[in-house]
Amino acid sequence: MHCYVINLPTAVARRGRVAHELETCCPDVSWSVPRMFVASDMTDEQLTDVYDSKRAWELHGYEMSRGEIACALSHQSALRTFLGTDAEICLIVEDDVVFSPAVGRFLKSVDAWFSGRRTLPLCVMLSEVSAIRLWNAKSMDGEFRLSKVIDGCGAIAYVVNRKGAETILKANAIPLTTTSDDWAFYKRNGLVVLGVDRVLAGSNDFGREDSSLSEGRRMMYEAMRGRRARVPFLFAKIRAVCVRLKLFWWWVSGVDRKGVNRSNERLYLMDRRKDVNL
Repeated sequence: MHCYVINLPTAVARRGRVAHELETCCPDVSWSVPRMFVASDMTDEQLTDVYDSKRAWELHGYEMSRGEIACALSHQSALRTFLGTDAEICLIVEDDVVFSPAVGRFLKSVDAWFSGRRTLPLCVMLSEVSAIRLWNAKSMDGEFRLSKVIDGCGAIAYVVNRKGAETILKANAIPLTTTSDDWAFYKRNGLVVLGVDRVLAGSNDFGREDSSLSEGRRMMYEAMRGRRARVPFLFAKIRAVCVRLKLFWWWVSGVDRKGVNRSNERLYLMDRRKDVNL
């Protein structure tokens, strides 16, 4: 399997860190950095050409930041590079990834699992996404279990096949309308998004709080919170009922009364990688 790393040309230290992660935890995986897009290098005219602000607002109710646009373009660059090869699946990671030692075994298993499902547009997230998974998880090989993700975000590490890459590129064709990790959007456009029953990849956040990407996220959430405060009373009540129904669904699908996700009881803790010298 080949891995495409989302890494800016100037982020040399991050590239060295992710190389060490891959070589230590995934020694059988080759890797490369495809063409990257840097937000600060893009002019306003270039951004206008690659981003549909009006359509993004209609679909999601918020504007993408310059960093989010560049990040989405970089992920798409990785997907297009992958489709230019003969490979059936690939791993895509961002350069702040931290792996569980189990990831090497998982990648070997998922390679065989994908081989019998080439006609399906599949994407498997390796990180602990903000998702509650269906209770009927299917065993992939006796050690790992996969299930469909109800909702989720985050693109720190994921495995995708050719059909899945084509589906993502088609759904978010240029000019872009959404981010690289809007999995609910991609699901609505035909992508089968799966999650694994343990954390296989996390994020070692190297000062990302100062990045334009995080600033864009913060502004988006602030804007959304402001709009929620102005929702009419009736709609607010309907939304409250929907939230309670969703919480009930979470409970029957894997969350106990204390709010602990039962499906996550055996998740690997990323700060306890005692058997790997990282």
